[in-house]
Amino acid sequence: MRSLCAHMEDSSHSEHLQQMASDILIVLVGNAFRPSADPAKKSEQQRITEISILILDRMLSWLLDGVSEENKEEQSHKPCIACHWLIAFDVPRYRTRLIPESLVRFYVHTLNQVLTYKPQLKASDAIRLQGNWSFAKTCPLLTDLYRKLFVVLDAVKSTAHIQLVLETQEVNWYHVLTCLSCLVICQAEAQQLVKNLLSHLLTQAFTQYELDGLITAFLFARQAALEGPAAFISYTEWFKTTFGAASSCHSSSKKSQVFLLKFLSDLVPFESPQYLKIHILHPPFVQTKYRPLLMEYISLAKTRLTDLKVSIEDMGLYEDLSAEPDKNQPQSQALQDVERAVQIFQTTSKIPASVMEASIFRRSYFTSRFLPALLTPRELPATPDYHMLLIDALKRAEKIPASLYSTYVEACEQERIRNLEGIKTMMDKSLEDEPLLRLKSALWDLRPLVIDSNRYSDVSAQVALISDKLSAVMRTRSMEAAPIALENLIPAPGSVPQYQAVADLLLTCFCHCVMAASRTNPPDRQGPWPSLYTKMLCGHHLALSAILSRLLQLLCNQAALLSDTHIVGIAVFAVHLHDCRTSLPAPNDVHSLDRFWEALFNTKCSDTMLVCLRFCVAAVSYAFCRFSMLDPDAVSRCIPPLFLQKLQHLAPRLIGEVRGEVITDAKMDISLIWRVLSRPSAAWKESVLALWHQHHLQELLKQESFRLSFKDWLLWEMALHSAKDALRDTERQDYQRWAINQVYLPESSASGGCDGDLEKACRIIVVAVLDFSNRSGLSFQQETLSQSHSRTGLIDILSRLQDLVCDLVIMGQPQSGWVSCSHFFFQIFHERLAATNDTTEMGARLTRQGELGMCCRILLGLPTSLLISVRSDRGIAALHPEDFFKFVNEEWKNLGPRGCALPYNVTIHFFRAMLTTSSQCEDPASAVNSLLIASLLECPIILTSAALWWPQIYPAIRNQCERLFGTVLPNEVEVLQEMRTAVESCLSQGLPLRHSGSPWLLAAFLHFTYQRKTFAGKTIPEYLASVSTKSTPFLLSVLFFSIMELIPSLLKEGAERKIALENCLQIVRCLEDREDSWICVFQTAPGNGEPITTLHRTASSDFIKLLPFAFYSLIPSVQTGKLIKQHNFLEVAIPMYIQLVQLFLDGSSFATSSLQSACVHYHDVITNGRSFLLRVVPKCTKPSSALTSQVMKSCDEYDPELASMLNFLQVPFDYEDLAMEPDLF
Repeated sequence: MRSLCAHMEDSSHSEHLQQMASDILIVLVGNAFRPSADPAKKSEQQRITEISILILDRMLSWLLDGVSEENKEEQSHKPCIACHWLIAFDVPRYRTRLIPESLVRFYVHTLNQVLTYKPQLKASDAIRLQGNWSFAKTCPLLTDLYRKLFVVLDAVKSTAHIQLVLETQEVNWYHVLTCLSCLVICQAEAQQLVKNLLSHLLTQAFTQYELDGLITAFLFARQAALEGPAAFISYTEWFKTTFGAASSCHSSSKKSQVFLLKFLSDLVPFESPQYLKIHILHPPFVQTKYRPLLMEYISLAKTRLTDLKVSIEDMGLYEDLSAEPDKNQPQSQALQDVERAVQIFQTTSKIPASVMEASIFRRSYFTSRFLPALLTPRELPATPDYHMLLIDALKRAEKIPASLYSTYVEACEQERIRNLEGIKTMMDKSLEDEPLLRLKSALWDLRPLVIDSNRYSDVSAQVALISDKLSAVMRTRSMEAAPIALENLIPAPGSVPQYQAVADLLLTCFCHCVMAASRTNPPDRQGPWPSLYTKMLCGHHLALSAILSRLLQLLCNQAALLSDTHIVGIAVFAVHLHDCRTSLPAPNDVHSLDRFWEALFNTKCSDTMLVCLRFCVAAVSYAFCRFSMLDPDAVSRCIPPLFLQKLQHLAPRLIGEVRGEVITDAKMDISLIWRVLSRPSAAWKESVLALWHQHHLQELLKQESFRLSFKDWLLWEMALHSAKDALRDTERQDYQRWAINQVYLPESSASGGCDGDLEKACRIIVVAVLDFSNRSGLSFQQETLSQSHSRTGLIDILSRLQDLVCDLVIMGQPQSGWVSCSHFFFQIFHERLAATNDTTEMGARLTRQGELGMCCRILLGLPTSLLISVRSDRGIAALHPEDFFKFVNEEWKNLGPRGCALPYNVTIHFFRAMLTTSSQCEDPASAVNSLLIASLLECPIILTSAALWWPQIYPAIRNQCERLFGTVLPNEVEVLQEMRTAVESCLSQGLPLRHSGSPWLLAAFLHFTYQRKTFAGKTIPEYLASVSTKSTPFLLSVLFFSIMELIPSLLKEGAERKIALENCLQIVRCLEDREDSWICVFQTAPGNGEPITTLHRTASSDFIKLLPFAFYSLIPSVQTGKLIKQHNFLEVAIPMYIQLVQLFLDGSSFATSSLQSACVHYHDVITNGRSFLLRVVPKCTKPSSALTSQVMKSCDEYDPELASMLNFLQVPFDYEDLAMEPDLF
C-alpha cells in the first residue's frame, strides 16, 4: 500500500492507481468492520478481520508519523507521499459497496486510533506547548484527516467519542487538542457541545476531586479559545464566567476552593505569561476566610512572571489578556490603554479611575509606559480634542510633571512646523513584504471556495489560515498601534489610517468575494463564509480598527470615488458585522457599533447622499435575501435600525417617485433586486423603487425600532449642510413641506406622526430645534441667526415652523385647553428649562444658557402677535401678557450680558407685539397704557430695557403708533419719552431733573443715558448735585444700577473697574451725607420695601448672586463709623459674607472668567471682608431677630470664629436688673 501511494506521487496514471487503492480499501474495510459473523466461520473471519485492521492501522500509523509533533525532525519520508492515503477516508469511494454501519465503525476506529496514537506527551507538556497547536499551525495533512472523519462523524458523535476516549484510555494530547481545534473551526454546532463537555468535566472534577478532569477542562478551554471569537469565547471570559462568581462550581465548599487553588499553583511552572496574568487580574472567587490561600497563589504567579522576565508593571490598564503574547506588547498595550482612557474621558468628562490608581499604585508603568504613549508628539488640532483635554486634566491634577509637559508641547510645535515645511515624518513604517504576501495569497485562495457550493466546507479552514497570516502581519506592527474605540475612529481629511494596506486587502477580498459569490448563487445559498470572515476579523483588534477607520475615510472623504462593487461589498460587510456585534473586541460593546454607524452616516462625512442611499439599499436588499423573511426576528437582528431609518429619509428626498402612494407587491422576488445590485453597473434608481414597494420592507418599517419618527427626521434635516445638499433650495423646501404636511402631520402618533394636530407638530419641531442646538453647541451669544446656522438646515426648519404657526393662527382658537397659540410655546420652554434649573455644574449651566438662547430665537422668529394673548372679558377684548411676563421674570432676564436689561431684539419685539395685539381691542391706546402700567409692577425689567434701548426703539414705536392711533401717542409711551427728554436735558444742559414718574425708572433712564453719551467728563454723582429730585428711592435706584455696572467690571482688569467702583462710592457718600441707609440695596431677604424689591426683580439671578462680591468690594473704601451705625447693618453684612464664601466654594459664578487676576481679587475680597467683620462686630449693637438661626447655623459651618463672636454679642448684659433687690413677697 505504501508503494502504491509512492507511485501515485510520481505516476501520470494516478487515477488508475487510486481506483486500485479504492478496491483494496473496500475489501479491507469490509472485512475489518463487517457485521457479526456466522459462528461457524467465526475463527477464519476473525483472522481476516484482525489482518485487515492491522493493515489499516499500520497505514494510519504511517500517515500519523508524517505529522507527528514530536518526531518532525526524524521524519524519514515525505508527508506528500503519505497524504495519498487520505483517499481511504473519501466517503464517495465507498458509495453502495459498504453498508453504512461498517463505514461508521471504520471512522470511529480511526478517530480512536488517532487520539490514542503514541501517547508520549504529558499533560504538563500540553499546557506548555499548546499555544503552537492552533488550527492554522497544525499540519494540513492532519487537519484534512480530521475534516474527512467529520463528514461521517458529526459534531455530536465526535465530541462524545472524544469524551469516551479521555475517560477510558491514555491519549496523545497533540492529536486530541488539534482535533478539538478542527472540530470548533469546521463544525458550527461544536462550540455549544464543547461548552457542555467543559461543564461536565468541571462538575465531575469538583464532585469527585479528579485532577484529570480539571486538567482536561483547562486544556480544552484554552485550545478552543486559540481559534478566536468566531469559534469560541476567549479564555479570559471563560475563566471569569466559570470561576469568578459566588455561584461557581468550586465555591460550594472549602475543599473545592483549596482543590482549585492547589491545581492552579501546580500549573504555575508550566504556564504561559498571559494565562498567569489572567489568573492574577481575574482571580477565582474564594470566601473571605480563604483569601490567604489565594494571595499565596497570586504571589507565586507574580514570582513566576518575574522569573520569565515579564514585569507585572507592564500589564496594561485595559489589557486583552487572551491575546497572543508579543515582544512589543508593553508598548502596544500602553497605546491601547491611552485610547481606552480617552474614550472613558469622552463619556464621563472625568479622569478614569484606573488611570488615577495607576498613577499611585503602579507608578512605574504610569511613568514609563502610559505617559510616553499619551504624550506622543503630534500636530495638535485647532479645537482641542478629547485627547488634549485628558492631558490638560491630568496636568491640572498634577499627574504630569511640568517639565515633561513642556517637552511635549515643544515636540508638538516642531511636528507642526515640519508638516508646514513639507518634511512630514513618516510615522508608519512599511509593512514587511513577506507576511503581507502570505496574507494576500491566503485571501486570494478564499475566492474559489465561495463560488463553488461543493467547497463550502473548506471555507472555515481557509478563514482560520487567513487569521493566522493576519496575526503574523499585524504582529510586525503591533508596537505602532492599538485597538481603539469605534467612536474615536473618524479620520481627518487627507489622513492615512494605520494599516491601510492591510485594510484595503481585507476589504477588497471581501468585496470581490461578495460579487463573485452573487454571480453564482443568491445570498441565502452562499454558505457561511461572510459570517466566518467577519467573526474572524472581530478577533483581530488592530485589523478591525484599521478596516473601520478605512471605511470612515472612504465614506467621509472619498465617497464619490467608490464604485458599485465597493458600495455593495461594504454594505454586506456592515450587515454581517452588525449580526456578530456581540463579538466586538474591548473596549467596545454592542452599543459602540450603533454609535459607529451614526458616525458613518454623519452629515459631516457623507459628502454624497446618493452613496448613502445606495449603501442602505444594498444592505437591506442583501439582508432580505440572506436571512429568511419568514422570520422577522432574523431580519431585524441583522439590519442596523439606522440603515432603515436612513433609507426612509433619503429615498423620498432624492427620488421624487417614492413620494407617491406606496403600492406594495407581496409577490415580488427580492432576489431580483439583489441580482441587479450585484451587477457591475447597477440600476440604482430602479432598485430603490422596487425595494420601496416591497411588501416585507413596508411591514418592517412599521416596527417601532425601525420607524423614522418626526423628531429624528427634523434632526437629520437640520444637520444637513446646504452646501452639501443634493437638492436646490426650492427643491428642499418642496420636499420638507411634503414630508411635514403629507407624511408626519396626518400620521398617527403611534407611527411617529402628529395625529393631524398642528399644535403637536409645532411642539415636536420646537423640541427638536432645542435638542439640535444642544448637540451643535449653538448659543444665543452668536452674532446673528443667519450667520450662526448658515451651513445647517435649522433656518429651513424654523421656516416650516412659521408655516405651521400661521396655519394655526388662521384656524382661529386652538383646541380646548389652551388660551392662546403662544401659551404652549411658553409651556414647552418652561418644561425644558425646569429640568436643568437647579444644576450647579458649569457644563450643564452653559448648555442651559444655550438652550435658553434658542428658546428666545424661536420666539423672535414667530409673529409678534403670539407674544401677548388677547382674551375677551365680558365681551371686552383685553391684553393678557402673563405668559410672557412669567417667562421674562424667570428665564429671559438671565440671558443678556447686562444684569438689568434685556437685549435689543427682545425689547423691540415686545413693543411691536404690544402695539400689534392692541389693535384687536376696542380702545388700543388704553390697552397699551394698561399693559405698560402692569409692567411697572409685574415685569419691571421690560421698562428698564426700554430705558436702555429707547433711542433705537422709539422711532419704530412712534411709526407704528401713528398707523394705529393717528398722531397721538398713548400716555404711557409719552411718559417714557418725557423721561428720556428730561434726563438728556439734565445731562447736556445742566437743567434740573424734575419728573413725577417712578423714581427707579427715572434712575434707569439717567444711568443708561449717561452710559451712552459723554457729558463734559462729569460723573453721575456730579450731576446729582443739579437734580432737584433727590429723594432717597431715586438715589438708591441710581446706586443699584451703578452696582449692576460694577459687578462685571470686578471680573476685569484695568481702569474700568476703578471708574465703576468710584462712581458707586460717590453715590454712597451722597447717601451717607443725607444720613440715608444705602446697605438696604444689598438686602436680598424678602419683605424689602420699594424700590428695592422692584430693583431686584429687574436684575438677573446671576447678578443678584454676585451682590456679596460687590458689597465687600465697596466696604474697604467706606467709613466704618458711619457704616456700622446704619440700620440692620449686621443683618445685611453677615448674610452677604456667608453668600460670598459659598460663591467661592462653589466657584461656578467665576468659572467663565478668563482672567486669573479676577480670582485673586475675589480671594482678597473674602479675606478683607472677614477681617473687617472681626474688627467691627464687637462694636455693633445687638443684632435683631432678623439674624435668623439659619444664618447663625451657616456661620457656624463656614466661619466658627465669627459665629462665636456673634453669639457673644447676643448674650444679654442687663446690669440694672442684676442690681435690683429681688421681690420675694
